[in-house]
Amino acid sequence: MDRRTSLRSSLLGLFLLSGQALAEPSIRHEFTLDNGLHVVISEDRRAPVVTTHMLVKVGSSHEYPGQSGLSHALEHLLYRGSAKTAPGQLSQIIERLGGEDNAYTLRDFTVHHQTLPSDRLAVALELNADLLKGAVLSEHEFVREIEAVKAERRENVDNDPLLRLFEQLQAIAYPQSSYHTPVIGWMSDLQRMHNDELRAWYRTWYAPNNATLIIVGDVRRDAVKREVEKYFAGFPRQDLPFIKKPLQTAAPGPRQVTVYEDVSTPTLVMAFNVPTYASAASATDVHALRLLSALLGKGLSARLSTRLERQQTLLTRPEVSYDPVARGDNLFEIQASINTVQPRPLDELQAAIWAQLQALKKNPPEPVELARAQTLLRAENTFARDTLDYQAGDLAALLGSGLPAAQLDNDADDLARITPEQLQQAANTFFTRERLTVAYLQAKEADDE
Repeated sequence: MDRRTSLRSSLLGLFLLSGQALAEPSIRHEFTLDNGLHVVISEDRRAPVVTTHMLVKVGSSHEYPGQSGLSHALEHLLYRGSAKTAPGQLSQIIERLGGEDNAYTLRDFTVHHQTLPSDRLAVALELNADLLKGAVLSEHEFVREIEAVKAERRENVDNDPLLRLFEQLQAIAYPQSSYHTPVIGWMSDLQRMHNDELRAWYRTWYAPNNATLIIVGDVRRDAVKREVEKYFAGFPRQDLPFIKKPLQTAAPGPRQVTVYEDVSTPTLVMAFNVPTYASAASATDVHALRLLSALLGKGLSARLSTRLERQQTLLTRPEVSYDPVARGDNLFEIQASINTVQPRPLDELQAAIWAQLQALKKNPPEPVELARAQTLLRAENTFARDTLDYQAGDLAALLGSGLPAAQLDNDADDLARITPEQLQQAANTFFTRERLTVAYLQAKEADDE
């Protein structure tokens, strides 16, 4: 979750390059300091700009019961004073240089990032080194910042019916995996959190051998290496806890939850437990799941939009999502709302979507339909490379999930090798009731019927 709204600056015009200036593949370098700090450099010289992402491999999936939200709360507190900066001063420094900064916490990792003119890279590196080992974490600032985190949860989760629905869905969709823990934490855990817990969490996880610097932009490898060594080489390597992958039993059995809220449009979510690149026995399954996601839910020609929204007018706003990049098993999610002009019960929407999945299990898609899905995914990847921030963010997602930076280098070729029959096989393997979790968002009055 973002620590705050992104700053606006004149730099945006430089690093948000147009789609007409798509870059050739960047030149990538990697090295590791003696203390274990991993560094990935991607040289992209289209503009005199650099973005630096400091990835720390700790997120909500590392947290223990009763201590949810530690990683996200720590992300907040790190900006409230350090050995070199007063509270809030880091952002002021970056902004005065014409840049922007932010931070976010996810299930598997935390990222602190800055984008600024490339001749000011040393400033970003010095500030990141200060975040890694110089945070003060004062009691006074903790009391202030934990209230900000609680307010963020109330505003962004508790007051948002759909996000509450997804939180409840994940809690039952991962009965054995630590992915059931919400990134922002349960309110009951935030209310009893202590600053000593955050200090211990910081000492445990913020170590050079648990961090990766990702630097993308108008830079040179040798110059970057000298600057990285200057600011980070003096930090000692330290022992890290051993944390297993968040794996989920392949077939935990069907699960269902209903959330009643003041909503005008009831919504359905169907989620299947599926593997990712980090947990699958074969990458072919993951490629196939990605293509199934595109075939079912991307673009106006997607099956759910074409057949259930426009032809049958049974539902609205169908969405299909699947993230193949995670440290453990993930979910393949299908979301849709009722058509308020011709409202039907949510279980009828569920049955209609299930019928579309069964059709995929019985007959492989036509080659032209598969080709369309492959083209959509290739286009997404191409345009994602068009900004420095997205390039760095994609690398952070891969490395934070325990995958190599080169994981998607041959993605277009990998997708092109997948056959219609392999999509059919993946549908039969993963779209089963034993893997299914269903979540209903209903209007409150439905509870009384």
